[in-house]
Amino acid sequence: MFVQRLRQLFPSTVTLLVFASVLSGCSATPPRTAEEDRNIKKVAIVSLLEEKTPVVHFGLTVFNNDQKVVDQKGELNRTALRVVEQRLQAARPQWSVVAVPPDTALAEKLNGGTPWVSLTHRVKPELQAIARDTGADLVFVVLDTTSDNPYARGMGIRTRTMNKENVGAATIHARIVLALLDKNGEEIRMSGGPDGSVPATEIGLNYDLSSLQDPAVEQRTAAAIRKQLDTTLQQAAGKMGY
Repeated sequence: MFVQRLRQLFPSTVTLLVFASVLSGCSATPPRTAEEDRNIKKVAIVSLLEEKTPVVHFGLTVFNNDQKVVDQKGELNRTALRVVEQRLQAARPQWSVVAVPPDTALAEKLNGGTPWVSLTHRVKPELQAIARDTGADLVFVVLDTTSDNPYARGMGIRTRTMNKENVGAATIHARIVLALLDKNGEEIRMSGGPDGSVPATEIGLNYDLSSLQDPAVEQRTAAAIRKQLDTTLQQAAGKMGY
């Protein structure tokens, strides 16, 4: 009740503090060691990222703001599963690794509702079932989180400029975490990674985002987001010890 009341009074502040505590806690937690994992034989990987990634432009005034959506059509979660699986196979080659196929309904349950930081307790029974059905000792989950900025949830792009002739840099936000859970669904570690940046003209974005109507520009934009997802997850896994 106390936290709910705080959210009613100071929603942005509370969200920012929660998000900051998640990431700062991740960096303060020491990496997992081979000794800690000595009894682990099998792990499962689950990715629950939102596939419809926002591309948002902040213009000269609010009247120049614009927002489009790039549908990754499953490629975002496939990328996440591939990156984490490769990291685990390299760090713990003795493990049997099961990449669980993306589950849209489960992702919607995790990401639905009030957009506070998404923690895995929202889908704990389902994650316990995955551990049970796969025989996994540990479950790695890739999930979206958010800051106090609703446009910076999960993966996506933001552009901002005071000059219509120069769109400037495209900030690729990667507000995601890699969570490590035991087979009972209890969180052991959470780790995040960096946002990224790329010149907007490099991927073809213009001032009002109308260039996204061009399939080639949309494909380059989607690819830039997936590339940042790869970078962010590589760092998150490394900080976790894998």
